[in-house]
Amino acid sequence: MLELIRQWLLGITAAAMLVALAEALCPDGNIRGILRLTGGLVMLAAVLNPLLKLDTEALGRALTEYRLDLSAYSTELEEENETLMKDIIEEQSAAYIQDKAAGLGITCLAAVEAEGGGDWPVPTAVTITGALTAEQREALTRAIEADFAIPAERQTYESGGEG
Repeated sequence: MLELIRQWLLGITAAAMLVALAEALCPDGNIRGILRLTGGLVMLAAVLNPLLKLDTEALGRALTEYRLDLSAYSTELEEENETLMKDIIEEQSAAYIQDKAAGLGITCLAAVEAEGGGDWPVPTAVTITGALTAEQREALTRAIEADFAIPAERQTYESGGEG
C-alpha cells in the first residue's frame, strides 16, 4: 500500500516537473495558454491514474472483509460491555445492600446475582452472609424486597463470620 502511494506521488511530482519545465521554456503568447491547458490535463491524468487502474473486485473483497471484521469486533465489544455492566450492577447493588444493612445496625456481606434480559442487567438474587437475628433478617428482607423487588424466596441467608 505504501509502495502504491509512493509511486502515485512520484508520478504526480514527475508530471509537475515536466509541466513546469515546458512552461519555463515556452515563449509568451497563445502557445503558452495552450501549454497551460495541456499541462493541467497532464497533471489531472497523473492524479487520476490510480483510479483508472483500480481493481474493483479486490477493493470489494477488501471492503467485505473489513465489514465482517468490524461486525465481529462490534459483537465482541457488546458482549464485553454486557459482562462489565452486569459486574458493575452486582457490585454496586451489593454495596448498597451492605450500606442499608449497616443503617439497620446489621454487619454482613452481600453478594448479588444479576441477569440481563432487557437493556440493563437486573439484580435477581442476593446472598447475605453474617450472624443475623430473626428480626434483623426480617428487616433486611423487607428492605431488599422494597428496594430491589427481589422476593424473599430469592434471598439466601448464611451464617458466617461478620462482614
